Amino acid sequence: MSKKILMVAMMSLALVSCKKNSSTEKITNEKKSSQTRTASNFTVSSGMTLVQINQVLASATAGDTVWVEAGTYSITGKINIKTGVTMIKKTTANPIFDATSSTAQLLSLSYASDISNSTFSGITFWNLRFVINGSSKTTFKDCIFDYGVRKAGTDESDYSDAYIQLTDTDLPLITNCVFSRRVNHSGRGIWIKSGTSNSKIINCTFGDGAATGYFVTAINDNSQTNSLIEGNTINRNIVLNSDLLQTDHGIYAHSFNGITINKNTIIGWPPNADGGAIKARNGQNLIISNNTLNDSGILLYEYSNTPAFPYLDYVKVLNNKINVASPVNDIYHGIGYYRDNTTHTEYSIRIEGNIVPNGTISFNGTNLNINDFNAANGGVYNNDYGIINLKTGINQSGNF
Repeated sequence: MSKKILMVAMMSLALVSCKKNSSTEKITNEKKSSQTRTASNFTVSSGMTLVQINQVLASATAGDTVWVEAGTYSITGKINIKTGVTMIKKTTANPIFDATSSTAQLLSLSYASDISNSTFSGITFWNLRFVINGSSKTTFKDCIFDYGVRKAGTDESDYSDAYIQLTDTDLPLITNCVFSRRVNHSGRGIWIKSGTSNSKIINCTFGDGAATGYFVTAINDNSQTNSLIEGNTINRNIVLNSDLLQTDHGIYAHSFNGITINKNTIIGWPPNADGGAIKARNGQNLIISNNTLNDSGILLYEYSNTPAFPYLDYVKVLNNKINVASPVNDIYHGIGYYRDNTTHTEYSIRIEGNIVPNGTISFNGTNLNINDFNAANGGVYNNDYGIINLKTGINQSGNF
């Protein structure tokens, strides 16, 4: 055989081999595609028990979506969502995960890193409480929390009644959710505990001022660093104000480092030591800005009974609108500050651009350190007020 004929034969053989490999690869890919799991493999169907729901979740892996059909599902134990899995409603109607058979108190579901990178979206939870410790990037979106049962004999000192409790978590997101508390079952919405960082509570609704507004506190925040509470509407039923054992501030920041409370609307807390729309005590790096507060205002405290955080440093209260019935010369009817700690002082407190036409701006405590209050651009500037009561020497200008 000549070299020319041999070369042509070899080229023909290579071409056939390439076509064969291409065809084989195509068949293999088609076969793999036909074996891909479909949405029906990850659907929680109406009427399923908790065991069946958890079987569906067990078949999912990180990156998968589990769809939940409309209906009411009886929940008596843990929902075993897995790392990286999204659980979302399948239709426009929210499915209801119902734990109201637990009549003594909220049914608590405990999670750790097993809920990291996971999302609950568009699901209604009745009498369910999520206790999360050590997760990362856990999200609740467009969810509803309702019919929480208050444990008999408890009062405002019982913090374990929040629908969501976060400890040592990073990057949790709670957005566009609705929280309700009902008559005889008052309580909390969210408690961000110590060690939590980069949390966001955004555009949520807490109560309607009536049937669903029986909140002791909407949000408690003890963040380690970098917390954002923004765009939320908190509307308490003022009937609850007659029970001071169920009254503990709208947003309560305590023992914190790095919180921004911005563009929230808070209604219904009384203007006294038990109430206040926002209370912040013993912490640092705090911004309270652009909020609308009706009925009561902002309370700043530095107490001696928190030795791990014996300070209130780097605080900015900016451009808030506070509507109270009438100006009273105390710290409760507008923006006020109190300190009983004698081992440390406040540092860099700036109050600017707030509209408190019927209220009081009061920074005149006997323990207040003027130099430290004024440090790093601290002072009281350009506020609209009814009564102002400042300790002599505090920087001030432009107030009217």
